[in-house]
Amino acid sequence: MSSGDVAIKPIETASELEAVMELYKTQKDVLGFMPDGAFEQRAESRQIFIASDSSEIAGYVLFTTNMNYEVRVAHLCVAKHHRRRGIARRLVATLKDAHPTHARIRANCRVDYEAADAWRCLGFKAVRRFTGKKIDGSELIAFSLAISEMPLFDSIEQEADVATVVCDANVVIDIEFPKRPSHERSMGLKADWLIDQVALSVTPEIFADLARQEGSLKTAIIDAIDDHWGQVTADHKEVERLLKIVCNVMGSPKDESSKSDQRHIAISAAIEAAAFVTRDGPVIGFRDELFNQLGLRILSPEELVTQHDAVINAHRYEYRELTNSGLERTRVKSTDEFNLEAFLDQQNGEGLRSFRAQLKDMLANPKEWELYRVSSSTNDSVALFSIHVLEGGFRQIFRLRINRTLRGTRLGRVLAEYIADQPLGAWQSDERRIVTITDPNPEPLVMDALSRRGWIQSEEKHARISLPGIWPKEKLIDELSQLKAEADVGKCAESLLSIVNRNHAAVGSEAETQQIERLIHPGKAAFGHLKTWIVPIRPRWAKELFDFRLWDLSLFDPDTPLVINPDSVFYKKPRNSPTEDVGRILWYVSGKKIKGGGRIRACSALTRRVTGRVKNLYRQFNRFGVYEYQHLIEHFGSPEAEGLAMEFTGTELFRNMLTLDDVNMVLESHGMRRQTFQGAFAIPAEVFYEIYTRSTEQKV
Repeated sequence: MSSGDVAIKPIETASELEAVMELYKTQKDVLGFMPDGAFEQRAESRQIFIASDSSEIAGYVLFTTNMNYEVRVAHLCVAKHHRRRGIARRLVATLKDAHPTHARIRANCRVDYEAADAWRCLGFKAVRRFTGKKIDGSELIAFSLAISEMPLFDSIEQEADVATVVCDANVVIDIEFPKRPSHERSMGLKADWLIDQVALSVTPEIFADLARQEGSLKTAIIDAIDDHWGQVTADHKEVERLLKIVCNVMGSPKDESSKSDQRHIAISAAIEAAAFVTRDGPVIGFRDELFNQLGLRILSPEELVTQHDAVINAHRYEYRELTNSGLERTRVKSTDEFNLEAFLDQQNGEGLRSFRAQLKDMLANPKEWELYRVSSSTNDSVALFSIHVLEGGFRQIFRLRINRTLRGTRLGRVLAEYIADQPLGAWQSDERRIVTITDPNPEPLVMDALSRRGWIQSEEKHARISLPGIWPKEKLIDELSQLKAEADVGKCAESLLSIVNRNHAAVGSEAETQQIERLIHPGKAAFGHLKTWIVPIRPRWAKELFDFRLWDLSLFDPDTPLVINPDSVFYKKPRNSPTEDVGRILWYVSGKKIKGGGRIRACSALTRRVTGRVKNLYRQFNRFGVYEYQHLIEHFGSPEAEGLAMEFTGTELFRNMLTLDDVNMVLESHGMRRQTFQGAFAIPAEVFYEIYTRSTEQKV
């Protein structure tokens, strides 16, 4: 059989998944431990591609994606009797074609494996070497293959920015002693493909656990911890505060072991660990309430391997932090309103006196300068930015700072994402804006987030272009060609042109068309095959997910005083839902007109669509906040029910919210039937353009 006889596709049936798992077992010694649940979840997420003919599975690639716009390969496996037929190359090519807007494909491989040469033959380059964490002390090579030579969304993963995972004593003992019954399953935490994404650690409380063990075991584990386990430390007062919460949830400890369990959890929460890993059944029984109270995930080793992408993404971008912090964005009237020292870059010689003087000069000229701060219910100095208003829609962000005490925290990371996404507040549909960031001492958290949000770096500046309206291809090319002459945004316009000039009429180019819309947001491309659905949503969820105007605020204020997640997820039953992974969503808010319902109120970019069991979807997407587990159970009826998670971003709130009658008149004018929008309803491009134009037009 030649490679041409083999079809490459995502897993579609239970029998195909079973065949993949059987193939994995034949090469398990090289691939490492992977629980059945991990295969099932990756299959549900369409993250296993198979090479198959009519009779068998010849190979597969199992992967995940992350917020650094990387595709991370966990397994690339070809059956021995199918090797040297180009199957691995075709699997990698399919992986590359399926992720055109990502920056690279990454994989780890041991130096002493034959596969190390195979990765090079597939075009991968070795980018670094590091010590593995298996007992034999193997050395690993990190391989990388560029998907795009000039990606517009990119973020280089920082070696220090790995998720801290705290293990309890029993998991540590399982890993260190090969004869333990749970050794193999716990060793999944040290799989080659995972090890550079998590930092396995212990708390000081483990020594209290070990003191209750017999002598030889205690000595061996202490030596192992000193040799190759990270040891975390936390602020004592914060641990004691959190310990009271843990005790309130779990009850007073019954013995010394229970007391240690609670201290492990409190310390893990205090350092904002990505997860606490344990096999202790009673502890796992409290995990839902502990997560709600502390934001700490408590998982078994197998569950961490299965859910690792959700855990790692949540560690970096836990959007529920924004939801729970009550953040507000307000215009600054005086420098006495907040603590200026929290925003100083003293390491680079910035002084308080000169910093205050600069801000006062800006406040004295409100026509040219706008100063904003972000505050919370407990902190009036969360973030600060100053904006120089120039002619022609130009905006220069002169200062862009986050309170330095938030660096390295979950709130700091997600706040940086919000600021990078909406530095000027909500993007408006009637105003062309060209924004540059020129802060001489920029906040590192924000700079990292800018690379994921479509900003282009040129010399010492970052630039972003906002082009509202509907853009035919030739018109957009002309506009960008003119902008190439602008010194501040020439490189940005040139990069955009390279994408616009691609063939968007080709099948499978939808992600690249969506990329254009994200880069000119809130502008829309009048070319390509990007589909649009009108999706119904209840007012309760609309106001929590994207539309602050449904709170008791002015309906027509375009700049929200509330900080709302830049990215969100919406759950639906799979029937009558969007059928593509990327597209546009027009949100039809149901309910009474007097309360803001019965209208299309906003437009979002659908960036991901995942089907699966409700309990798995919640674990994967609970980092977005808003929805609690009981909300999903109320809606779907069972944790085992099939659900659909729609991840979306770039929400634009409409000025003119078309009513149900207005929308139906548009449908009828295009020869379509009237609708009540009980489920997602696909509309042709011409209908979308008319609805969008009427929703965003400036009324005199």
